[in-house]
Amino acid sequence: MNTTTGSTTNKKTLRVLHVGVANRGVWPLDHCNKQTGFESAYLCDVSEEALAKAREITGLPESACGTDYDKALKESEADCVIICAPTVLHVELTTKAINAGLPVLVEKGMAPDWQSAQQLAVTVKENNAIACVAQNYRYNPIERTLAEAIKDPSNPAHPGEVHMVMYTQNRVRPNPRTLTFPFASVWDMSCHHFDNLMSWMGPIQKMTAFSWAANWSAYPYDNNTSAQITFNNGARCHYIHTHDAARATFEVQIHGERGALVHNETGTTFNERPLEQFGERPIVNVPDVEAQGESDMLRDFHAYITQGIEPGISVRNNLETMAACEMMVRSIQSGRACTREELDA
Repeated sequence: MNTTTGSTTNKKTLRVLHVGVANRGVWPLDHCNKQTGFESAYLCDVSEEALAKAREITGLPESACGTDYDKALKESEADCVIICAPTVLHVELTTKAINAGLPVLVEKGMAPDWQSAQQLAVTVKENNAIACVAQNYRYNPIERTLAEAIKDPSNPAHPGEVHMVMYTQNRVRPNPRTLTFPFASVWDMSCHHFDNLMSWMGPIQKMTAFSWAANWSAYPYDNNTSAQITFNNGARCHYIHTHDAARATFEVQIHGERGALVHNETGTTFNERPLEQFGERPIVNVPDVEAQGESDMLRDFHAYITQGIEPGISVRNNLETMAACEMMVRSIQSGRACTREELDA
C-alpha cells in the first residue's frame, strides 16, 4: 500500500505552474498550501474565464496568468507542474514539462491509449524525470480502509486469502464532455478502478471484457464496460462500470477465507465466514482510517521531488494501470481474453 510522508510543514515550499484550472483543475488550487508543501505561482488555461476564477481562489495577479503553455514553462519560475487538462492532451503536455526539466503531476488517465502511455513511460525513464499521475482514489478514506484491512492480517476486518472481488460503479453522466474518444470511459475512469484493485490485490494476469451503449446514450462510443479479471495471486474480480446509469451507486465486496469485507452506500462492514450451509455471522461496522485524499497525494508528490521517495502513483508504476486498461480494450475488440503477457509480445 502506498503511504504518505506526513506533514510537509517547515519543508521547502514548491512553486506550482497550474495547467488547466477549471473542473478537475480546481482541486490543486485549493490543496496547494503550506500543509502540503506547495504554493500556486502561475496559472495557465485556454479559457480567460477559468483564469479569472482561478485568480480569485489563489489571489495571484493577472501577470501570473496566461494562455500560452510554452511561455508559461519558460517564464513562470515554477518548481513543478500540475496538469489538469483533458486526457487526450496529457502525454503532450507532460512531455513538454519533462523536456523543460520540471517535475510533473498529471491528472488521470495518464494517456488515452496504450501506445501513448508506453511512450510517456519511456520519456520519463530516458530523462530520469519525476512524473506522477493523480490517482487520488487510492488516497481516499474508503480505499485506504479497504487496503489496510486486506493487507494487514492483524486488522479485525482482514478477510484472509481473497478468492473473489466484486467492484461496481454506476455513474450518471449523460453529457460526454471531453470523453468523446474511443474507450474514453476506460482510459479516463476505469484507470481509477484498476489502480485501486491492483493496489489491493496485486498485478492483473488476464481480463475478459465487454462493452455496450444505451440506445439513447449521447456518447459516440460504448461507455459502459464489464469484465472478469484474474489476478496473479489467483483471485477473481467481477467488474462493472457504467456512465449511462439512472442512479449513482458504488459497491465493493471482498470475500476471503476469514470473512467478507463490503463497502456500499451504508458504509464499510465485515463479517466472519460462516462454516455451516447458508450460515450467517454478525455484521460489524468498519471505521474509516484517517486519509486526506488529494492533500495526501500532494505530500507524496512533494516527497518524490524533495526526497526521491517514489510513490505508487509514479508514471513508471502507473504504466501497469494503463496495461489493465489496454487488456480491457483488446479483450473487447477481439472478443476473447487478453493476458498481460501478450502486451509485451
